Amino acid sequence: MIAMLLLGAVSWVLRIAFITLLPADRLPARLKSGLEYLAPAVLASIVAVELVALVRDAQPADAGVLLAAGAAIGIVAYRTRNVSIACALGVGVVLILGL
Repeated sequence: MIAMLLLGAVSWVLRIAFITLLPADRLPARLKSGLEYLAPAVLASIVAVELVALVRDAQPADAGVLLAAGAAIGIVAYRTRNVSIACALGVGVVLILGL
């Protein structure tokens, strides 16, 4: 319990320090432009890890459907350049495949 409280405190202090000591408007332009792609990169890595885990344990036909759904979502995300649309499509695919 003490370790969890310490980790929570350290996390809070780091967040507060970056908000108060180094606000976003003080960041260099190059760093700000790089941060724009942070959320999609994290989302893509989470999707990739989960997709690999699902395909590894699935039957071949199910694995094909999962890979096709992942590819379709990737194509839509690439064409629209909209994370919200890609996420909504992903949720829809999960709901459909879950039925």
